Amino acid sequence: MSSRKAERAALARKRRKERAFRDDAGRVHLVLQRDPANGHERVALKAPLFAEQWQNELAASAATTVLGVLRREPTLEGVLELTRSALASTERLIAALLARAPAGALACKSGCDHCCHQVVGVTAAEALTIHAHLEATRSADELERLKTRVAELHERARGLSSAERFSPAHPCAFLEAGSCSIYEVRPLSCRGMNSLDAGECASKLREPEGRAEFLAKGHGGRCFVEPIQAFRAVSAGLQLGLSELYHLDARPLDLLAVMRLLLEGDAELGDAWAAGQQPFEAALREQR
Repeated sequence: MSSRKAERAALARKRRKERAFRDDAGRVHLVLQRDPANGHERVALKAPLFAEQWQNELAASAATTVLGVLRREPTLEGVLELTRSALASTERLIAALLARAPAGALACKSGCDHCCHQVVGVTAAEALTIHAHLEATRSADELERLKTRVAELHERARGLSSAERFSPAHPCAFLEAGSCSIYEVRPLSCRGMNSLDAGECASKLREPEGRAEFLAKGHGGRCFVEPIQAFRAVSAGLQLGLSELYHLDARPLDLLAVMRLLLEGDAELGDAWAAGQQPFEAALREQR
């Protein structure tokens, strides 16, 4: 291990020892318990996070998975393994929820990209997983073109509110020919959105009157609620597990901004984050 990485690891251990089980505001959400049946440690919520009990159980399960995968010391490789597992399990859960819907109720289909023109919130763990996927699946030339595209879209969006970025003029950087080019590792929030009315989606994005009405109401259109509840529970469990158990920065980031940092930045950004530093501060999602 290089001296730089060793210093990061030592600092991370000290910070986690001092502030474990507390978020940046000093609050405690998680408690460790030992299963009397097998003696294994598991994570429980100190108090409910959601009104639905199944969401609280799902969040606690996700936090327990964080503990099981990362164990005593988090590494970038461990976080990537954890995130890929969480994305896959969330995909299976949402598929099971959608399977209970009436035939023909789901409006989403390949080539339907109306929801791919807005600010997307991700955690650092999700962004790092996307970046690792890109490096493994794209050539140097393709990565260079993507870096240019991300930079152009980020400059175009700079200073705009979330409402202003909900527009055909601000597509996701990974939208290609109407389809998601990182579908296997797309963010949790993207997995939770499943519309009941594609026409409504098109209207609120592409028609001035429909868009104005949608933005004035301040809430989404007709969609399946349970997948949204599921991704929020999983995301909450992962964020709390990473932040409270390991004191890693799990604050929501702007996907476009953090991908620009990763594509243009230091190759050790991921290791710095896994060591407890905050290299993605500039990509924090602004609630405007």
